[in-house]
Amino acid sequence: TPGGGPPPGTPGGGPPPGTPGGGPPPPSGTDAPGGLEQIFERAWPLLYAFEPKESRLRDSSKNLRVLWTRALLSNLGKIEDDAAYALLPRFTRLLVGRFAAGTLWRAWSAPVDALDWIVDRTVFIDGQLRRFLEETEGAGRRQVIVLGAGYDTRSLRFRREGLTFFEVDLPDVAAAKEAMLRRYSETRGGDGDGAVVHMGFDLNDVGGGGGESLVESLVADRGLDPDPSVPTMVICEAVLFYLRPEAARGLAEEMFHGLPGAARFCLTDSLAKVGVAPGPPVPSPRERCEEWLGGEGRTLLEHDSIWGGAIHFVAAK
Repeated sequence: TPGGGPPPGTPGGGPPPGTPGGGPPPPSGTDAPGGLEQIFERAWPLLYAFEPKESRLRDSSKNLRVLWTRALLSNLGKIEDDAAYALLPRFTRLLVGRFAAGTLWRAWSAPVDALDWIVDRTVFIDGQLRRFLEETEGAGRRQVIVLGAGYDTRSLRFRREGLTFFEVDLPDVAAAKEAMLRRYSETRGGDGDGAVVHMGFDLNDVGGGGGESLVESLVADRGLDPDPSVPTMVICEAVLFYLRPEAARGLAEEMFHGLPGAARFCLTDSLAKVGVAPGPPVPSPRERCEEWLGGEGRTLLEHDSIWGGAIHFVAAK
């Protein structure tokens, strides 16, 4: 499901096994590779056993594993995401707390090292979001659309006056995230959830002859401001993997052409379904990406790639 999580069958969310140009097929795994995945999978009932029954999350374990993984990476000093740890159950989150991170997990480095792709994409997106906020500092209102948001924490970590996050994910995931942030806010006396709007929407319904319009739904149902004078940023973190090709193409078209106020786009994803597939060294992954964006009337600002161009880190305007 779209949810911001890594694609199936990869360590920490790498490209599908055997991806052209991606080197040897990675070991099996999903969001947390090898030993980490097995621990989270087997310990799941225990990790949430002490949560009040009415507040236990029933979402698929994928999004929750990403949250636990981010909390661990934060306490290891690899990323800045204190909010991920704060969102975990208080009775069991010590398993990825600072003490455990500095002893158990630091000694067991192999599975943690396999999470570098999550570290890299987090640092890249956070950096692009900071630049967007710096460049639009004088604007009274600003908007950030997070596609396949899952349990993304940026609405907490970057909250400020006049900034609204629109988090889009499957209806059950969006409802679980909303409940999670409500509890987070309650533990802080009602101050702490930031300005965030949740949108339950299946991104696979975008595109095709009878596809739905995400932008129109956000405007009509969630209050997204289509005014070009309102700076808007779009974040797409490991989402296109999960979409049908026509949905991926339709989503890209909507984001590039349906948001007049879009000031910055940030993608850390496979772009194969939108026509930027891994291939020979020439043209380079950057050149292929630049050509694709040019065809959409957009300009590439920053670019990096891993696994031979299977995954692109893209900043565009």
